[in-house]
Amino acid sequence: MAVPQEPQLITASPISPVQVTVFYEALCPDSRSFFIKQLIPTFERASRLVDIALVPYGKAKTEVVEGGGYSFMCQHGPIECEANKIHACAVVKVRHEATRLQFIACMIADNLRPTDIGQSCAEQWNIAWEPILKCATGSEGSDLLKRHGDATDALKPKATFIPTILLDQSQERQPAILKDLFKEICHELKISLNSPYSHATVKVRKGRSHGQENVPSIIPLS
Repeated sequence: MAVPQEPQLITASPISPVQVTVFYEALCPDSRSFFIKQLIPTFERASRLVDIALVPYGKAKTEVVEGGGYSFMCQHGPIECEANKIHACAVVKVRHEATRLQFIACMIADNLRPTDIGQSCAEQWNIAWEPILKCATGSEGSDLLKRHGDATDALKPKATFIPTILLDQSQERQPAILKDLFKEICHELKISLNSPYSHATVKVRKGRSHGQENVPSIIPLS
């Protein structure tokens, strides 16, 4: 008897992916909604069509501390600053994109206890938690959050709503993007929603090796 074959996933596409840059806050309800209802479903449906960069900062403020370092004031209080740092560290500590996104989505669903939920989500996705925690509680986390703040403050026009989503560095069509990201990705690429290319996906993988390597920051450091 023939063994049933799993459906084959499209693993390559001649279409250059759209750069999706998400400026968000860890405790922002609208940010949480966008991750859960738009970003993750779009990535799972057509991961090869998008290159996602995450910028956790939002409407926070940064002050330089006398003697060195930074202090942060976040829109939703100190807990959000703590969560933003964990997110910022996860961006550079979790190498595999799908695993990284799932970790952030797991956290953003319940960020009121950032350290506890971060550890729980790391265990769920087989990610090494200690490097992320060490980063978030040290100067590295503060430096990363400062860079995210610089990138957010450099937006032109300034972000008046969080999350703000850029498609290939453009802020156009924000209401449409927030409502149906997948449709806007297809619009950007000029392909049909039913095109084979609109279903170019990769499987989400779990594995400890995905959580132990550093990758360059999504925000230029220069």
